[in-house]
Amino acid sequence: MINNRLRNNFISLPFIGSVKDISEKLQIKIYLVGGIIRDMIMNESLQIALFPANKKQIIDMDFVVTGDALSFGRKVGDAISGSYFPLDEGRAVSRVVIKKQGVRGKGQGEGEEIILDFSKMRGENIEDDLKVRDFTINSIAVNLDDLVSCEEINLIDPTDGVGDMDRKIIRTYDKRVLDNDPLRMLRAVRFESQLGFVMDNSLETFIKGNGYKLRNSSGERIREEFFNILSCNGTYRYIQRLKDLYLLKEIIPEIESMENLEQGRFHKYLLWDHSLNTLRNLEMLMENLYRIFPDRYLQIGDILSGELEHGINCRGILKLAALIHDTGKVQTRITDENGEVRFINHENISADNGERLAQRLKLGSRACRIMGSIIKNHMRPLLLSREKKVTNRAILRFFTECRKAGVLICLLSMADIHATMGSGIFDDLSGDIEGFVKRMLEFYFEDFIKIIDSPLISGDEIIERLGLKAGPEIGEILKNIEEWRAEGIISHKDEAINYLKFHRNLYHNFICH
Repeated sequence: MINNRLRNNFISLPFIGSVKDISEKLQIKIYLVGGIIRDMIMNESLQIALFPANKKQIIDMDFVVTGDALSFGRKVGDAISGSYFPLDEGRAVSRVVIKKQGVRGKGQGEGEEIILDFSKMRGENIEDDLKVRDFTINSIAVNLDDLVSCEEINLIDPTDGVGDMDRKIIRTYDKRVLDNDPLRMLRAVRFESQLGFVMDNSLETFIKGNGYKLRNSSGERIREEFFNILSCNGTYRYIQRLKDLYLLKEIIPEIESMENLEQGRFHKYLLWDHSLNTLRNLEMLMENLYRIFPDRYLQIGDILSGELEHGINCRGILKLAALIHDTGKVQTRITDENGEVRFINHENISADNGERLAQRLKLGSRACRIMGSIIKNHMRPLLLSREKKVTNRAILRFFTECRKAGVLICLLSMADIHATMGSGIFDDLSGDIEGFVKRMLEFYFEDFIKIIDSPLISGDEIIERLGLKAGPEIGEILKNIEEWRAEGIISHKDEAINYLKFHRNLYHNFICH
């Protein structure tokens, strides 16, 4: 039932012996439960999960003990030099965190940390405990002694979780577990997206009638589950799934008024369909970076993978921005004197909506700032591409303002245009915007990064060599210098000084002598 190779990988972890020894000394039983047992049975990529190549990955293991879980966790933490803290004293749950240097073994990769959670058994036996867990596929346990010592492993499976794995079904044994923790409704969709399973009819019906209870969950917990869904491939399917289950409106209430909003004759799709198509096209774009940007896909991929805060990277923030980039159209829709539908300033209103969403999800300031910049500026590459002549100076100004977010904005702009195709007005521009985005990204990686990393001259040098007063105007001069550099007018420090001297009259208001 359990893959022996994966089992051996697990029991070879250095801390497992310590956990087992402590349970024997205290004469208490300890069981390994939950997702790690599920993955062992399903033969999922446990080798990757336990020994990830990605150093940022975090592995979570759950144990049930028959004794005092708080004291047990403290003893484990002391024994393996892990960080211990009580996770929930009321429910007797403790946690031990092992940093990456403590989990590295010969021939193994290195995870950032492994989390060990120890909880006191609920009920009279392990079967009682398993019956009050979230889903049947996570309600399977193995006695740790059996896992380490026995040839034949006795799976403890009172809710037929193994059968549900075979049937690829997500099911609850008792719906009261959803009332006790409504976040589990969102988690059910996360398991659909990660495992490719589907909910059984009774669970789906329950969620549709009780989705409003999700608002009682904390923003931090909703954020974690929601971004887990955003991290999966084919996110757009599960975003629609959340909407159909009436869960998405509890997370992003702005989407309710988007569903039937017409965008005028220049748009083929209603606003919600367009937004979902934008997300879908963005995911297709990210999956094909190597084909569309053969010379830059690795660098773009590095930016997408860049972590903004715990569990959230630029890829997830970009997907969320794609979904909500046009929410402001609901508030700004007007019909002008010619009968045309217009959405003046919708990008700024959309950015404001995004900021409120970020606050509800308790996103950190950096992730919030990046998402706001993406949404606010998502129209700029398109507008630039429609100019008769776009100078390097204009592109420099864009990246100077948006920085790394500018790369993400370029990707969203392409997805946005492709999601609008079929309406007529933008169809001929789809090839143009792709070519223009390639030019912008080439400028970013070839020129802009060099400009940022190695400016031609410092403000102090300008003050000294030209005899200028210190002040905010020096910043404007530096900005002009880099714009001239981008245009190819100057290429080194002496040329910058000579060019400034030649145009000395431009700075007469703050020249000392």
